[in-house]
Amino acid sequence: MNNAIIIGTGKIGIDLYIKLKTKNIFDKIFIFNTNKLSEGAKYCKKKKFLYYDTGVNGVKKNLNSCNVIFDCTSASSNIMITKKLKNLIKNKFYINLTPSTFGKYVVPYFNQQIIPNKVNLITCGGQTSIPIISLFKKILRENLVYSELVSSISSKSAGIATRNNINEYIINTENAIKQIAKIKRTKVIINLNPSVPPVNMMNSLFFELKKSIKSKEYINLKKELKKINSKIKFYIPDYNATLFKGFDKRILRVTVRVIGQGDYLPTYAGNLDIITSSAVHLAKQINQNYFDGKSKK
Repeated sequence: MNNAIIIGTGKIGIDLYIKLKTKNIFDKIFIFNTNKLSEGAKYCKKKKFLYYDTGVNGVKKNLNSCNVIFDCTSASSNIMITKKLKNLIKNKFYINLTPSTFGKYVVPYFNQQIIPNKVNLITCGGQTSIPIISLFKKILRENLVYSELVSSISSKSAGIATRNNINEYIINTENAIKQIAKIKRTKVIINLNPSVPPVNMMNSLFFELKKSIKSKEYINLKKELKKINSKIKFYIPDYNATLFKGFDKRILRVTVRVIGQGDYLPTYAGNLDIITSSAVHLAKQINQNYFDGKSKK
């Protein structure tokens, strides 16, 4: 049996369950939490998900029939859960959707042939920005001296775990950018916008150069950015990155907008849709690379 477990019935956990079920990637998907009175638990029961309120103990009992575990809790909960499951998940794929430091950084965009057993999906900001920052570093090389990511999301899309994990979000995203994109100086900022109606998420990337960019480099960046758009749209359909020149020719700006697919989360919550869509894409890669491509779609 090719089964999966989701831990956590918050917005991310439920959206991921729906996406995985729709794509028919696994035979069965079990979803666990510890609070049967939570809104997420009520939704799971209403929709007849394979839901259990037995938490980590329930996860332990179902591990033998599952290949992949998705952690959709919080950074602090992830630390506690992985300690309890440490000796039981050695031969499983454990995909961390929280901003904790557990697991090896993975961005599905890069299509790793060898996927680590313990995966850290960083953050939504990391998933959208790292392919772009890596591109800029590759083309501009030592002329690129600094990058800055400003994530603006609707307050309504930020659940309890997101609000509690803001520091972890910033630290984990900055560390992943430095490690994967090979850039020494970077900063991450997150804004929660309380406007009504809710605004669609937007990431703004700013790049500082030593010298003004050459026309040939700028044309090359625009060309390669189109390729990034096309490749990411394969698994995040409404991903759109656009390059702009600043008034100062040593400053470049890229805006990234993502409209959510509306599976469970509202379309303005593209920030959360990014991380669940990345997890689904990674699950497909795991199936194809390790379980004889059992994904049916």
